[in-house]
Amino acid sequence: MVPVDVGTMLTEPADAVVIGGGYMINVHPMDFDEYAAGGTSRWAMAGLWLGSTMAGALHDVPVLWNAPGVPHPHGRRIRPIVDAALSAAGYVSVRDRGGAELLAAPRSIDVSVVPDTIAELAALWPKETLAEIFHSLLERKKANPSERYLALHVRDRSVAGCSMSDLAARVDRFASDYRLTPLLVAVGRSHDDPRVARALARHLRGRHILLDDPRGLREMTAAFAYSAIYIGASLHGYIASSAYGVPGVLVARPAYRKFAGFLEHTGRLEDLVRDWDHAFEIADARACEAHSTRIPSEAFAALDAHWTKIRLGIEQPAAKRSERRAFLAALVRAGVEANGPEWALRPILDLTRPYRGGIPAREQSG
Repeated sequence: MVPVDVGTMLTEPADAVVIGGGYMINVHPMDFDEYAAGGTSRWAMAGLWLGSTMAGALHDVPVLWNAPGVPHPHGRRIRPIVDAALSAAGYVSVRDRGGAELLAAPRSIDVSVVPDTIAELAALWPKETLAEIFHSLLERKKANPSERYLALHVRDRSVAGCSMSDLAARVDRFASDYRLTPLLVAVGRSHDDPRVARALARHLRGRHILLDDPRGLREMTAAFAYSAIYIGASLHGYIASSAYGVPGVLVARPAYRKFAGFLEHTGRLEDLVRDWDHAFEIADARACEAHSTRIPSEAFAALDAHWTKIRLGIEQPAAKRSERRAFLAALVRAGVEANGPEWALRPILDLTRPYRGGIPAREQSG
């Protein structure tokens, strides 16, 4: 599918709207260069889910939640809009129990808690389809395909207050003990992962590979799939590794609820640590483990049931029709209360204004 912007999503026909992603159920500004350049920083995040719900309501098609993440509770002022969006959805699911609690949906809304759908990554991209991509990565980095790799991810928040030289020494020692080559994978450019990976790499004394310029999601996935072990602070790095049977240790620093949330689905809370010293202690027991099933069949069964609900929701376009209309009404009501009646009437008035050439908008467009 080709990505489209929110404006296109609101105007082009659709059969359904499916809302999914990471920590996206919030209205925080996106203070990143890409959003600032497009003038969307203030509303881009809200556009992903409230904008998507608006699109579903405008097109009168089902709105379905594909297990997104919820980072924070919503404030009192936005609560009516959130509740209206939840009511307008034909199916609501989130990826962990903590997210469901933070969402605080009205009792009338049934919220399913299902594993992060990235757990099925190996079904989407079987490991053998990534072999050539991994070998191309090693060739690009002048690395040896016969070596065993430690997929390592560091994020700025996870190393706050830590000595980078001490962490690098710990990485070097672990890699030497188990004859591993550290492969530093920067998965989140918006979190400044490339900069943090480069900072750690400068202190490493042993041979290592710095992947601060990944060429897309498949290359990052290949790096995880073909490593011997994963240690890192990226939840999706851990999940991707687990999907391919790679032993892993997840560094929950800070201890966001999403980390334990996924491990509750897999029954592997022993993979969760709160600091880097403990991470390498646990990794000592993982380093010699062979690849094996890390995600239990119960998690995949839960996802099968989840996809069935998504499919059934798409097949019932009339369901929640009145609630979708009520969501649009709630949006207009909130806009008028916050900005006055002109906010609602301005689009109509703008249609009557002539362009600079003196031709009314309606005649010009016709």
